[in-house]
Order: sequence, then structure tokens, then C-alpha cells
Amino acid sequence: MKFPIRLSPLLLYLLFLTGCGGGSSSPPALQTQTVILASETLTAVVSGQNTISQSIDGQLVERTFLIRTPADQAGDAYPVVFFFHGEGDHGEGFLNANPDIGALIDAGEFIGIFPDGYEQQWNVSGETGADDLEFLSLMVNSLEADSRFDLNKIYGVGFSNGAGLVNKIAKQNSVFAGIAPLMNQQILSIRDSVPLQPVSVFQLNGDNDQLVPINGGAGAAAGDNNFLSAKNSAENWALNFNCTMTPSTRTIIWGRQTVEEFTYSGCLNNKKVRYVVVERGGHNIEFGDEFNLYEVIWRFFQSTDRDSAFNLKLLSLGDSYTIGQSVCETCSFPQQLKDNLIFEYSDRDSIGLQVIAKTGWTTTNLLSAIEIENPATDFDLVTLLIGVNNQFQGKAFDVYETEFIALVDRAISSVGGDASRLIVLSIPDYAFTPFGNARNPIRTSADIDLYNNYARDYCEDNGLTYVDITDITREGLNDPELVATDGLHPSELAYSRFVERLMPIALEKLEQP
Repeated sequence: MKFPIRLSPLLLYLLFLTGCGGGSSSPPALQTQTVILASETLTAVVSGQNTISQSIDGQLVERTFLIRTPADQAGDAYPVVFFFHGEGDHGEGFLNANPDIGALIDAGEFIGIFPDGYEQQWNVSGETGADDLEFLSLMVNSLEADSRFDLNKIYGVGFSNGAGLVNKIAKQNSVFAGIAPLMNQQILSIRDSVPLQPVSVFQLNGDNDQLVPINGGAGAAAGDNNFLSAKNSAENWALNFNCTMTPSTRTIIWGRQTVEEFTYSGCLNNKKVRYVVVERGGHNIEFGDEFNLYEVIWRFFQSTDRDSAFNLKLLSLGDSYTIGQSVCETCSFPQQLKDNLIFEYSDRDSIGLQVIAKTGWTTTNLLSAIEIENPATDFDLVTLLIGVNNQFQGKAFDVYETEFIALVDRAISSVGGDASRLIVLSIPDYAFTPFGNARNPIRTSADIDLYNNYARDYCEDNGLTYVDITDITREGLNDPELVATDGLHPSELAYSRFVERLMPIALEKLEQP
């Protein structure tokens, strides 16, 4: 794929290439190189700082861009993601400030390219005299001779002023397969431009952004920026790509922040448009160390650009905590997990769920039910949450010890013997409910700890995944919304918090070979 160069032939200089910092681990040492090439015979650039000459306001200017390649380049070709910094920043600064990007690159997910804006900004609406669409074409053309760069999968991520540029490029150029404009939306002057091809769009806004107002209008940045509202911007993308105009919605927690997602699906070429609003979010948002925004964005791009569809099958084994006693049919944690996975996958993908669980079941009951139902052995993911009724009914603890191991083995057999696809959940503590608080809660909590410690230790000793959700249920007396209307079981909200912990683990397991 080669993009047109709209100026007279120039000499392209790839000068004095050096390494860069940033990311969760250091990149390989880079060699200093000097290469002088004619524009008609471009060859690949290399990892490090690169320079391309471009005419700006009648002067030949050296434009710089940083390339970060995976630490261990085992793949034949990598997708390419361009990251466009905000006003006043530069490419290397953007990488250094976001080490999660470097971690994804080093894991072999993609090659990252971090261009430098002319005068530390991007020309979206007259901010500078630079033609930044031409700059992008020059950079992409310089990658063409190197087979490491998969130029059929190029994506653009931008922050603030950089987000304005990726919006503009997606409307006026066919280079990107997907874009993620962060803390910005389309400006009025490109609203009526018709994109040359459908792209996936991941738009993020703060509902209290004072620089790029979510409701549109004049922004505080340089240039003639008159913004559409964030919602209208997302709808404009969806209309251009013939998406279903009634979005799917969900409210979830990203680290420290509550966000509301609006996803327009059914779009041309399997694309999606996702509009995310951060509640009480300003122009710069801290999600916390445990949340990786760029991993979420990358997963979104991947879900719409895979070559084939997935047919995923989930199995959940347990008792009342698994079926969701006293909450709605779609409110149990297995159903919420399935629904959240649907958000993350393509419209072409199918996700099925089988539940083997019943209120009051002990480990003995669950083993018997599995023998009777004889589930298939080709599930992609299985969850196991069992034991509370052993404790409640006063069964001997050694029964649980023996039967828990048997249940783990049966669960692993349901995923074809792949133990990495099992998730064991801890037992909720019903002592922190109105029902349990009236029935020797100290003893109950001690018993629950005994069961959970055994399950956790067994999982750790055998390399199995164990997810502790008990602490969530121990907030039940202080936060009654975590308890269902029966005064005993977890509520829909509590199950939602279970799923917040399960989702990244489930996605990692489902995406492994």
C-alpha cells in the first residue's frame, strides 16, 4: 500500500537514529545510522528517531518521528499504530508518559510510531502551516520496504489536538483501519466530509472537559476549532458507516472512574463506533495504575479487524451465587460476564453460555449434576464457585477438600484439559447480609475464610487462576445496594463488581492461542 505524495520529489533524510526510553521495559540497543534516499526509492526506516524532509511555508523542514518496535521481534509482520500527542508535547514525551503503550509494543502487539507535531502541535484547523496529512503519507511510504510493518492494519490514536488530527485523517484519507480520538471530537468543518472507507472509532470524552466541551462549540485550543457535540460526532461516524443508530449502552468502572459506553454496531465492514463518557472527567483523566486504557483500545481495534469470526462457549458451575438467586435473569455474574464479552467482540462473533448450578447445592450435588448433564469438553472458559452450602449445612470439611479437587478436575475436562481456561471464584461471605448478620456472623466469616483459604492454596499450588470476590460481599452491611432483596444473596451491583474483576482475566484467557 502506497499513499500519494502531493509535493514535488524531495530528498528524504533518515538521519542519526538513536534509541528512546519509555515503556515498562527498555527496548533493544539501537545503532546510529545515516541514510540519504531519493523519494522514488524509499526503504524502511529503523527503530529509533527518524527524520523526513517536508516543505512548510516554502521552507524545507525536517520532520521527526520515533519508532518503537517489540523487544523480541518474532512476528512476520506487525500492525502499526500512530500515536499523536497533544499540543505542546512531542512523540517521545507521549510514549514516556504512557508506559502501558510501551508494554503492549514489547509484548509484540504492534509497532508504535510517535510523530512530532510542527511547532509541537498538529494542523487541524489552521494551527500551523504544516500539511500533516502529507506528513503521514510520507511516514507511511517510508515504511513500505520493510516487511515488519503490516500496512493493511494501520491505526491512529490521538490525544486532544492529536485526536483532532486523527479525526481529520479518517475523514479525508484512507490510511487508517481504526482511530481512537481521546478527549476530542470532530470539528464542524469536517462534519460533512464523507470518509473514503469505514473505520472503527473509539471516542473518549470527559463530561466536565473545559478545553474541549462535550456539548460542542468553541474550544480553548489554537486554530479555528468549533466542535460538534461529542454525541453528535459519534453519531456522525455511525451514520457514515450505516451503523445501527440505537447504541448498546453500559455503565462500568475503569480503574478509579465510572464511564458510560455507547456502542453503535452493525456497521459496514464489521466496524464499530464506540463513544465513551467519563463521569466528572476533565481534559486529563487518571484511571489508576490497575487500568490500561490502551489495552482496551487495542482490543477494540482487534475485535473489528480479525480475519475470522469466533464461536466462544462459556460454562459456569456452582450454586445460588452462580444462578443469581433473587436477581433478574440477566443479572447473575455469568450472564453479566457474557454480556460484557459481547461488547468486546465483533458482531460476527457468537458467545454461548451454559450454567450448571442450583440454589442449595453442595459440592456433592454439583458433582452429581455434572455426571448427569455430561457437559461438552470444548468450552473456551469455565468458572467454578462452590462451597457455601457445605458450610451452611454443616458438612464435614474434608468432604469439601476432596470434592473441590474433583470439581476442579471436571471443570478442566470441560475446556479440553486446558487448566489455564479455568477461573475459580472465592465464596461470598453471607455474614455481611441482614440474614447472615443475625446468625453468628463471626463464626460464619471464619468458616468462609477456611474454605476460601483451602481453595486459594490449592489453586496457587497447581497453577490455577483464583479470583477473590469475598471482600466485595463484606461491604454488604455498609452498602445495602450490594445485597439482593432477599437479604441474603448478592445484588446485581455486587455481581457487576465481580465481573469487573473477571473481565480482564477472561479476555486474556479467551485471547490466548
